[in-house]
Amino acid sequence: MRLAEAVGVSRPTAWRMGHDLRLMLARETPLGGTVEIDEFYLGGRPKKQADTPPPGRGRKGQPRTTKTPVLAVAQRPGAIIIGAPAGDARAAVVDDLSVREAERVLEKEVEPEAHLMSDEWKAFIAVGQAFAAHDTVQHSKQEYVRGSIHANSAEGFNSRVRRTIAGVFHHISPEHADLYFHEIGFRWSQRVVTGQTTRRTRHGQEKVRPLWSRVPPALQLSKVLQTATGRQMRRTREGGISIKSSVAVFR
Repeated sequence: MRLAEAVGVSRPTAWRMGHDLRLMLARETPLGGTVEIDEFYLGGRPKKQADTPPPGRGRKGQPRTTKTPVLAVAQRPGAIIIGAPAGDARAAVVDDLSVREAERVLEKEVEPEAHLMSDEWKAFIAVGQAFAAHDTVQHSKQEYVRGSIHANSAEGFNSRVRRTIAGVFHHISPEHADLYFHEIGFRWSQRVVTGQTTRRTRHGQEKVRPLWSRVPPALQLSKVLQTATGRQMRRTREGGISIKSSVAVFR
């Protein structure tokens, strides 16, 4: 609605323009270094149906959830020094949390030379063998951090996605979720380290945490245009815009 008011177009036109811009934010280069992966679910509780039992009660043929599974990938920053940029983050809708779907996403998004971090989910353990190194934490045993081994960055990105959807978009459909993930992942990466601070955990331990500051919007625009190189924009017969790239095609 804000875009429609600022540009002076209708809301459907602004919706299409927003999706075109989100497609330009998609990243095609695989992530390297230390990469964390985690899963989360998109969507809320389904509406109650009078003649349909609710999911998750163990009935034969009934799905346990109607939410959409999503696989998130977050890259750790290369260094925690003043001026260092944050790592990239991405997410993709998957059919399920199987080995096949995890391989499909990670083969495109993560370099084979990367150091993978995840929890002990069986699909992650299976696909981790295809990378240079793979370490896991056992959430089932209340283990979340073991030295430098954790998936907190990916879990933090998952929380950022859910908060952004609830506070900004209010609702997104699974069919267009990947486009919104492009925007949220781009915003996640547009941060730099401005210092460090010491914080006390709930268990009384003191931890040194980096302080982040967002990159000014004028500098973010140059990053947007860099990723637009090689992507074709064409006007359709209906008067709209189509963008063709190796990431996706949106019409």
